[in-house]
Amino acid sequence: MDLANRIKTRRTQLNLTQTELAKLAGTTQQNIAKMEKTPGEQTTSLIVPLSIALKCDAQWLEYGTGDTSNYLIKKPNSFYIEVLDVTASAGVGYLNSDVEQVIKLVEYDSEQAKILFRGVDADNLKIINISGDSMQGTFDSGDSIYVDVSKKEFNGDGIYVFTFGKSLYVKRLQIIKNKLIVISDNKKYKEWDITEEEIDQLYIHGKVMLSQSMQLKKHG
Repeated sequence: MDLANRIKTRRTQLNLTQTELAKLAGTTQQNIAKMEKTPGEQTTSLIVPLSIALKCDAQWLEYGTGDTSNYLIKKPNSFYIEVLDVTASAGVGYLNSDVEQVIKLVEYDSEQAKILFRGVDADNLKIINISGDSMQGTFDSGDSIYVDVSKKEFNGDGIYVFTFGKSLYVKRLQIIKNKLIVISDNKKYKEWDITEEEIDQLYIHGKVMLSQSMQLKKHG
């Protein structure tokens, strides 16, 4: 059985339409139809989201090896956060990908999650890694940050993940008079501002709630 047949067979077993699978995997029905005929580069980039949507092992789906059922089944009393294949810069900025692929799920006990995330819905929380040292003192390069993606606008001082121009950043934002000030917690980096004329170049992806290296730290 090849990759195309494994996708179609598993979709059929779960009684999913191509449209339903596309929505779960973050792609289009047209892409699913192509994958079930002639898998290409697009299929490879979607293996993990497809395996999550199809409730099967990613290795089995891609190569036909391993156990079909080697998949994390969501437990009713657990809280799952998606880890995205995105790196936000705590330095000079990284080009923002148009597609954010889910690479794994992190599981928490529901009661623990209520305390840690203050009632924020799991669908509104994403985990990404950061790169660079400009936020050193608050978190370090390689740390994971927990982002509330429901916060798409500035709603008070705090650390945000945002795109400015074509670069993706994680920085502290603060309004002073009519300017939005971008602050690096590492004082060797100068702060910079976004003026009213430049505000249309700003897109806020979310506000940082927590970061994790060896310990969880609260940021707002």
